[in-house]
Amino acid sequence: MQVDIDIVVYAVIAALILGRLWAVLGTRNDNDPQRPNPFMPPLNLPQKNDAPAAQQGIMSRFQSAPPPKSLAGGLAQVKAADSSFEEKQFLQESRDIFSSVVGAYAAGHLSVVTEFLSPALLEHFQRAIDARAVAGQTAQTRIARIKDTEVTAARAEDKQAFVTVRFVSDQENILRDAGGAVIGGAEGKVEEVTDTWTFAKDTQASGAKWIVVETKG
Repeated sequence: MQVDIDIVVYAVIAALILGRLWAVLGTRNDNDPQRPNPFMPPLNLPQKNDAPAAQQGIMSRFQSAPPPKSLAGGLAQVKAADSSFEEKQFLQESRDIFSSVVGAYAAGHLSVVTEFLSPALLEHFQRAIDARAVAGQTAQTRIARIKDTEVTAARAEDKQAFVTVRFVSDQENILRDAGGAVIGGAEGKVEEVTDTWTFAKDTQASGAKWIVVETKG
């Protein structure tokens, strides 16, 4: 009987460890740790003093706003705050932004997507690019196709709108060292990648665009 109890205890411990690993690794493929992916939420990054006040306001509300009870309720909140919001059109726009930002990061030229990123994310991505350059590394990313785009959360507070989108795409990601040797990914190897990005919009600002305020891989 003692042996049986020990087995049960070990099984419970193993289950807890596996659950912890799953929470950390998410839904990526087995080989995904090699994927050169910078799209993680910025942690404790200082806000730039010259950041637009509207974007700073968006971030503070994003961090404090409680989520609505349902996705339908959240989308209704967004529609009430922004009468021009149409989910289908927004998803197409978000796909375009996703493709542009992923490509710009890999190329190391964020200037072409500055308008789509919050100040904190822009700084976070630039730091990663700078670190890659110091190490002599180069990245190459090709999105073969975006298989699925889905709104997973939405809310609005005081005319600030937030919509979270899950992207499922097939990507070829390669990271090379200073000598050109492949140290991450592989030539011709396409992997399914899931990313979750949160977009925000200040609906009170004239001509305001949706910007990315948080990314999760």
